[in-house]
Amino acid sequence: MEKKNDWLEKRKELERELLEAMQKVRHYNRTLRPYRTVTDSDYKQAKKDVTRLATEISNGDREATKPADPYEGMSVAQLQQLYDDKKAEYKGGAGSGRQAAELLTINTRIQALEAGEAGE
Repeated sequence: MEKKNDWLEKRKELERELLEAMQKVRHYNRTLRPYRTVTDSDYKQAKKDVTRLATEISNGDREATKPADPYEGMSVAQLQQLYDDKKAEYKGGAGSGRQAAELLTINTRIQALEAGEAGE
């Protein structure tokens, strides 16, 4: 829950920065050239900032709402035991696609961990 609170605080700051950048862009676009208080370089930077900040907020929201990985922190032996148990329950046939996908996910995680241990 702490991670979500940290993201909410960071998001507030990013939104403030985004609003300031959008305000510069709007001011530049709505004001006639002789009366502008925003320079061309500030305008260009503000446009870049709008894109960067909006993307950062979007990516952060996606990360904050991503479901937790149920296999995170499990050892190869634990994953292998889970895989064997799930494989014994697996009957195949119609409607078993979810079980097959879960088996494949566990097997992929096992292979990645084994490759990581071999690489160290």
